[in-house]
Amino acid sequence: MKKTNKSKGCEFESEIIKSINSGALAWQKGDGQTKDYCIEIKYTEKKGFKITTDILEKLWNDAFDANKLPKLIIGIQNDNITWKLSCYIKKEVK
Repeated sequence: MKKTNKSKGCEFESEIIKSINSGALAWQKGDGQTKDYCIEIKYTEKKGFKITTDILEKLWNDAFDANKLPKLIIGIQNDNITWKLSCYIKKEVK
């Protein structure tokens, strides 16, 4: 049975969650948390991933509610290569 992009995304998320030794629970914000970070995880098999202000605002608000720093992890799969980007988020209001 061929895996869907969604199931591959869930596998990527599970791999990241295991590597940070924390699981997302129903009451937790974001996809996972560490002692210091609230983490949102995204995955695609397309040539790129668009980071929108909606994603950033949600992550920022979830991290704020959890009293943690926001971190975005993106997986981009291209053939047999997976790129993993880890982005620390900073918000500046002018």
